[in-house]
Amino acid sequence: MNRHFLFLIPVVLLVISACKDNTIRNMMPEMATCDSAVIMYYHTPGNPRFFNMVKVKDKEWLSLISDDVNGKVINSKDTCTSQGKIYFYGKGDAVYVTYFSRNDDCQSFSFIKTGVKYFTSMSSETKELLDKLQRDAKEPQPVSQ
Repeated sequence: MNRHFLFLIPVVLLVISACKDNTIRNMMPEMATCDSAVIMYYHTPGNPRFFNMVKVKDKEWLSLISDDVNGKVINSKDTCTSQGKIYFYGKGDAVYVTYFSRNDDCQSFSFIKTGVKYFTSMSSETKELLDKLQRDAKEPQPVSQ
């Protein structure tokens, strides 16, 4: 009986280690402390020169986006053109930047951390939110002096 038990221990440990999720997550944990964001929607995908923007202060909306950005890192989607950029504002003067694409085959976020570009999936709820916020986005006006 003891001999069978000793054989079973390595098998159980092997099964447990095989089931472990080794994917990278939560690459931007500081986003959880952000209190606002500015979302820029490019007029031409991939070209940030002209854009409309909207400010977001609703914590629930910020959290929805942040949860996706901090989701499981997925394979590169370099064929997807960025449609916009989000500046998240944290404590002090901290700013965290992420890019997004809302095309059906490219619903994703991307960001650069320690010199490496990462991608995460965008949920349908976040896509709907970004679509809704785009309707309120305005072109920035020059500052008059």
